[in-house]
Amino acid sequence: MTPARQGWTLVARFSNNDSKHWMEDSGDWWYGRNSNYGRITDPSSNTDMISPAFWMASGNEFKITRSDDPQHTLLLQTTGDCLRGKTFRSKITSYGDFRNGSVWASNKCLENCTVQYGGQYRTTAGFSQAACKGNIQNANAIGFWCDWGGGDGAVMMIGGGGPSCARADHGIGITEANEASFKVSGQIERDFGDEADRSQTKSYSLNLWVR
Repeated sequence: MTPARQGWTLVARFSNNDSKHWMEDSGDWWYGRNSNYGRITDPSSNTDMISPAFWMASGNEFKITRSDDPQHTLLLQTTGDCLRGKTFRSKITSYGDFRNGSVWASNKCLENCTVQYGGQYRTTAGFSQAACKGNIQNANAIGFWCDWGGGDGAVMMIGGGGPSCARADHGIGITEANEASFKVSGQIERDFGDEADRSQTKSYSLNLWVR
């Protein structure tokens, strides 16, 4: 919990500076991994991480911060009891089992939560549509299992989505698969970013916290 007085627990980290663990074809990190990986107590690390807190720490809200910000300033924080007392794994897997090539959506997000933005969000990869109101999601939201046009998607899409908001591959766990899924052939996936087929930032990672 860092800082302890705020009650936030670090549960995961997404980095483009190493292997795409979160976007493996199996989808195992989201669904089934039951051992920790990476530096689970160091928010400044720029490598992927999953902590036992990902499947053990229940909460009501989550936030996203940057690894290069020692103050852990929120880039995004959910509001309105987004997690509803669940662990993050329970939340993200409650929509279905999308491992090994299963398509998760078509021209929609399966759910979304309202958010507030802060800190360096305007210049952070994955937040490019944070001011865009689209036809599959509004700007002040984070969506779960999103897709647009059968051509790209995100496990967690940040901001607006659809044809007016750069489709759906912006946020965390993004893919250029022909249909939104983990398993792709000749396509591109990233742990986070503005578009899966763009050159991705490797200078910082995104931390996920629950409270």
